[in-house]
Amino acid sequence: METLRQPFRQTDKYQRGHSGEQMVAKLLQDRGWFVIPSYDYSGEDNDKAPRLQGNLRAYVIPDLDIARGGRRIWAEVKTKACATYTRITQRFEHGIPMRHFRDYRAVQDITGCSVWLFVYEENTGEVLCGELDNLAAHKREYTGGKMSYGGMVFFPRDAFTLLAKLEIKSGATEVGL
Repeated sequence: METLRQPFRQTDKYQRGHSGEQMVAKLLQDRGWFVIPSYDYSGEDNDKAPRLQGNLRAYVIPDLDIARGGRRIWAEVKTKACATYTRITQRFEHGIPMRHFRDYRAVQDITGCSVWLFVYEENTGEVLCGELDNLAAHKREYTGGKMSYGGMVFFPRDAFTLLAKLEIKSGATEVGL
């Protein structure tokens, strides 16, 4: 019996992440940033992460390309249920796949534009942010096989800055600043 594969953009995981990306994009626009939603460029089959293409290599790019006042940065958005408490470090953390962390660092080097990580925490309604280079100074790497292919990079929650607190009202998300 043939198993039908659900298109990636129709999965709950994609929809949840996409909602977070759109919320952060709107929040940034409300604060005067201009936004190019990189997440809209997802390959021929509409199921690949957008990439910065070179002759020999391609790198996954962050979700948003934003600019304001002569400054341009990349913004990667993660939607998380909550921060995870880790016994090893005795702290709450948020993580991203190591392969993406490496790609974002390469994109930063190639473009000369810094990469920022934004985390929308569903349990708190908070949007946290931090510049990848600053977060990297506090990172913890996991190279085991129980998580994302290629390992993970974790950052302490308290290394992020609170950008906004979003209020959830009857299924809709509103910015409460």
